[in-house]
Amino acid sequence: MHDAPLDMRMDATSGLSAWNVVNEWPENELKRILYEYGEERYAPRIAGAIVRARAQRPISTTLELVDVIRSAMPGAALREKQHPAKRSFQAIRIAVNDELAAVREMMDTAPDKLRVGGRLCVISFHSLEDRIVKTGIARREHGCTCPREAPVCTCGFVQTLRSVSRKPILPGEEELECNPRARSAKLRVAERV
Repeated sequence: MHDAPLDMRMDATSGLSAWNVVNEWPENELKRILYEYGEERYAPRIAGAIVRARAQRPISTTLELVDVIRSAMPGAALREKQHPAKRSFQAIRIAVNDELAAVREMMDTAPDKLRVGGRLCVISFHSLEDRIVKTGIARREHGCTCPREAPVCTCGFVQTLRSVSRKPILPGEEELECNPRARSAKLRVAERV
């Protein structure tokens, strides 16, 4: 791992950077994003360690943040196969770029831009993203809110998508050999009806 400034912005012109999140956000907000976006079980310990470290001096680089995260984790967690800072970095990146809102917006607008028979293909790399994609497709496929006992639909729902496959398409062994980062990828495909 190499050292770099704490940034993580996909758009360098946007205001919020990882430095701002790590050095300015309150402890309870850090804990929330680490837990919700990173699914980090040690979120309270890590958030507390970040707040204590930044009280001494700002955390300015990726390796400084890695050291703070490592210091907060129990020994057993440090011996796991996955890098101890992976979930925390993911959570901070998602917060900096508001990635989940971007996925929601895409799922709200993209299907309307397809012609009938056109296909929406979405690759997600995180369970939170995949959940948004899955529910976005389901809402346009089975969105009727009328009671089951109602003889006719009165809510006005019109189906606009049909799932091409019930389950997501996962990378095969050959793909994983060429591209190990695809391990967590899930492809969902829906067709405009």
